[in-house]
Amino acid sequence: MAAVVNVLQFKGSVDPEVFAKSERDLLPQMRVIEGFQGFDVVQTSGTEVIFIILGEPVEVLDQFATEVGSRWMRSNVVPLLAGLTERDIAPVIASSGT
Repeated sequence: MAAVVNVLQFKGSVDPEVFAKSERDLLPQMRVIEGFQGFDVVQTSGTEVIFIILGEPVEVLDQFATEVGSRWMRSNVVPLLAGLTERDIAPVIASSGT
């Protein structure tokens, strides 16, 4: 399993509705991509969010980004950001499997 980890710094306070919208808009599209395993959004401060997407193999994560995620992020998140997104793709080396 691998993960895409996006660290997002917002200009102002994070609006939780943006990520509730991700569940409505993105999740149905993500589920049709074979190998997609889920995503989590973690708010680490008033202006920072970590968006984690899980899948296997790594190519699934690239497929998601090119077919679905990048377009949605440009439309719904990028205008709210204070700067560039930190983005890494890496293997998951431990998991609870829940």
